[in-house]
Amino acid sequence: MKRLTPRRLAGVLATAAVSVATLTACGSDAPAAGDDYGLAQPGTITAAVTAGDYPFVSPDASGKPVGLLIDLNDLISSKMGLKIVYKTTTVQSGLPGLTSGQYDMMSVGLVASEERKKSVAFTQPIFWGQNVVVVPEGSTAKSVPDLAGKRVGSGANSTQEDFAKKKMATSALVSEATDSAGVNQLLAGNLDAMVLGSTHVGQIFQQHPGKLKVAFTSPQDQPGAMAVNKKLTKFLDAYDKQLAALANDGTFLKLYQKYFPDLPYPTQMYQYWPSIKDQIAKQGKPTP
Repeated sequence: MKRLTPRRLAGVLATAAVSVATLTACGSDAPAAGDDYGLAQPGTITAAVTAGDYPFVSPDASGKPVGLLIDLNDLISSKMGLKIVYKTTTVQSGLPGLTSGQYDMMSVGLVASEERKKSVAFTQPIFWGQNVVVVPEGSTAKSVPDLAGKRVGSGANSTQEDFAKKKMATSALVSEATDSAGVNQLLAGNLDAMVLGSTHVGQIFQQHPGKLKVAFTSPQDQPGAMAVNKKLTKFLDAYDKQLAALANDGTFLKLYQKYFPDLPYPTQMYQYWPSIKDQIAKQGKPTP
């Protein structure tokens, strides 16, 4: 066996060091697969979902969550080199779980209000909806004053509850665990009205044909987004970059039109995603 002289040994070690440095540099521009970004479970996004956020997220016949935000987040997590798991909860329980680190994000469309921003961060906007006040078919209510003193329900910690507290303070407001629970109370005669998000109304009316109607609507003050644990700044930045890429390449619009085939894309969103306005124009659809 040949013995390496000190000079030859030094040369071999130097060459090895250069090779290692080169390999490291080659992968420096992209996050390594499994990079946890400080997530609750390394390499995996733990996303809270609710059982009543159709068509953003809702359970299929087997109980598995499906919907626009599931498709979107499955794509984004894959591009980030991460797995994603979904945990069903309520908005009321999910937000505290998010701030405590139990969840990394809420795969739910929430208005990014100033009050919520005190405890959680938000992704770039994904939707701009309407608050829809639904009443029994036989009701004569058509405005806020018509419901003064009446029992009006809304989902706990939802955008609709925020609206009810702000705009319908003369009503007797009732916090419901979910939209479905509130609609059941409305049909049972225990509520006089229920405030729903515009994306949910169509499904509710299909489930209860001829029993409910719209009293009036009001546009939401701000767009909807997904909430993220405030500590996960690196994750949020990487997530928003992938969201922007999907908006700009047409993927997000395709998902929107898949899950909202009868609902035009909200023109208020053009200020955030001007590329989508151009995409809709190319489809031959009118823009403001």
